[in-house]
Amino acid sequence: MQIVEIAFLAVFIIGMSLIVEPIVGRLMVGFMIFRRNRFYDKRRNNGRLATAEPKKALFDRPLLNKLDENMSVAEIKMSAKNLLAICLVIVLMVFILANKVMPAPPYDLLIGLVFGTAPLLWVWARYLKKTLSMAKVMIPTVQNFVGFFTEAENFESAIYKSARTVEPEIAGEWNRLIMDLQTGEKPEKALIGFANRIGNDWAQYFADILITHIDTGVNITSSLFKLISEMQNSEYNEEKRITLLTQYKWGTFIMIALSAIVIYFNIRMDSKNYDYYFHTASGVHIVTLAVIVLFISFIGALHMGRKRL
Repeated sequence: MQIVEIAFLAVFIIGMSLIVEPIVGRLMVGFMIFRRNRFYDKRRNNGRLATAEPKKALFDRPLLNKLDENMSVAEIKMSAKNLLAICLVIVLMVFILANKVMPAPPYDLLIGLVFGTAPLLWVWARYLKKTLSMAKVMIPTVQNFVGFFTEAENFESAIYKSARTVEPEIAGEWNRLIMDLQTGEKPEKALIGFANRIGNDWAQYFADILITHIDTGVNITSSLFKLISEMQNSEYNEEKRITLLTQYKWGTFIMIALSAIVIYFNIRMDSKNYDYYFHTASGVHIVTLAVIVLFISFIGALHMGRKRL
């Protein structure tokens, strides 16, 4: 009986192999043809060397890329992911210290997050300072370009030649524009990127005039002179606005420092105030609210210092 069962099982296995093997073989051949066709499609569409689609990196995200670009404009030699790592370390350190002084974990975490933005605010302040310095030299920059544009064969030649005498404050971004053009970037896209990095309206208008020249081929010399005239007319009013905003910004910084000094002297004059500020529910709420309000005031002071022209 066992011999009959073994023989039946052997016949069944052989029969199934004869049926399944052609199917599996055809599936494998079909899969290989599919992979081959896909391989040649990639080479046909992307070029000879593009044999595989690049994988998107973990840190390749729009916000991180924008932060990297702003740090590049601010001339900060650090990557965005390293800066965020520093922010995380500050959050943890402030949370631990705040939890020892004021044992209220949710509020301590909130305070830690506020202080953890310090590196980002530093980058933002550097970026605003850099864009402000570039905005102040937009008039001589456009004048310098016009001087070469009237004699050059095309606008790209004028950009290359004017790089020798461009203002130092804007030289880095001007050279980056040249590098974009030399590496095959579309002129329209390179000019828009240049204007976005400069960060003021006059740079946008300057880029729009050049793009119009690229698209239509019209003479833009009169438009550039008109742009210079408009910038000169608005320069005085803009300087007055920046002076008032600078006073407001420093006034806000002084108020932040005075708030911390007031709390310190209250504790020094009466030690019971320490328990009130850090060990009671109402005191914890007041301290946390004060930190958030001062943080928002600090952000507002930085934001109002932008120069849009």
